[in-house]
Amino acid sequence: MKTMSNWNQENLFRPPLEKDAIRLELLRRVDRALKIADRAIQYLGKRGFNDAEEPEGNFAAEKPIAETAMLLYVANRIRGEQPVADAFQSLAQTLIPLARSRDAAWDTVRYPSVCLQLATAHILLAALGWQDPEFDKLVFQSQIASASKGHEVIPYRELEVIWLQSIWRSETPPDHIEKVAQKTALGNSIDLLNGTRDDAYAHTHALMYYTDFGKWQRPLPRRTEDILGESTTVLARALVIEDYDLAAEALMAWPLTCSNWTPSAAFGFRVLCSLEDKVGFLPAGPLIPKRLGELSGQARTKYALATSYHTAYVMGMLSALSLNLESSSPFEIVGRRCDAAVIGELQMLAPKTGAHWEQVFQSLSADEQTTLGSLLLDIAIIQSSRKSEFAQMARLLEIAFRNGMANTAFCAQSADFLSRVARFGEWSARLQSS
Repeated sequence: MKTMSNWNQENLFRPPLEKDAIRLELLRRVDRALKIADRAIQYLGKRGFNDAEEPEGNFAAEKPIAETAMLLYVANRIRGEQPVADAFQSLAQTLIPLARSRDAAWDTVRYPSVCLQLATAHILLAALGWQDPEFDKLVFQSQIASASKGHEVIPYRELEVIWLQSIWRSETPPDHIEKVAQKTALGNSIDLLNGTRDDAYAHTHALMYYTDFGKWQRPLPRRTEDILGESTTVLARALVIEDYDLAAEALMAWPLTCSNWTPSAAFGFRVLCSLEDKVGFLPAGPLIPKRLGELSGQARTKYALATSYHTAYVMGMLSALSLNLESSSPFEIVGRRCDAAVIGELQMLAPKTGAHWEQVFQSLSADEQTTLGSLLLDIAIIQSSRKSEFAQMARLLEIAFRNGMANTAFCAQSADFLSRVARFGEWSARLQSS
């Protein structure tokens, strides 16, 4: 059976539609992530990383340890299938002693207000069948400490604590989880136009924790289609700035809500797959850090893993979550089409920047391209906003209104922003004339 790993450049973006081939391809991508994780945890699981050009690029060992456990937790549903089974078992055995090391135990005891977060790897491994009752006692002792409530958490982090506690105690989540979710990006739209990267991660992470990576099917605070519409805009922004970690997290929204893949989401998935196949793993972004070129040997390997392992993990998790083929395939770009002339107009207003999504878009069939009007609209608005081309933003909104594409949170936020820009212009003019 032909799989995508056998494709040549000409058919790279033309995946087979047979379910067996799709499943094998997704399993292959999970296996790749698990093998990258095995190397990452060997290099980063004892001392973390402390050689980044920017301070925020450094991290303690607890970060890759916890994230490796999350990758295993999500991949658990296919742990017995090949080619995943061997890599899953090998990674788990490498991770267990690191998750319950003396350093991990000491941090859990020393910082009771974040003891569950520090014990993430232990909790998830226990849920996978590798229990450690003695480590449990340490976590429990910290959780009941008088200082355990001393750390103020933002709403989506509160969801994370509820999620961890529910898994640790093997309990269904408490009813108040829905009230907590209403305070997060699940209940309130983030600033899709000018918000920060942290805002976008608040949107993606809230859905992971609230659904237990798709296992808990609870009522969402808002309509699923509204949340997915915002995920589409987060995806569009990630494709524009080539933030592939954020793009992969945004795409998780579809499998996490058991929703059929929209054309925009399937296109985003195809962009990530093509990059992963081209590079050998999904890179965090388009640039190779200057520091990487200055290193060699093990130092170079460690730096490369430190700057890319998380994105590779997210791609593996996304592939594992996408294995529910009862819904639509993530490889098929099918849906409602808009007029080809509208697609052409939007392309003209979204000038080429060299981002990888442009290459993938050009490889699509005409029918596939005409399903991506809403994504092209979001991309064009984002590009115009980033250049402060407000007249062009207004023109794009007019195109959206004329073609029945304006009924989205992003269009509403963009219109509100232009109204504020106009008011600012009036205020500025009065200030200059006074």
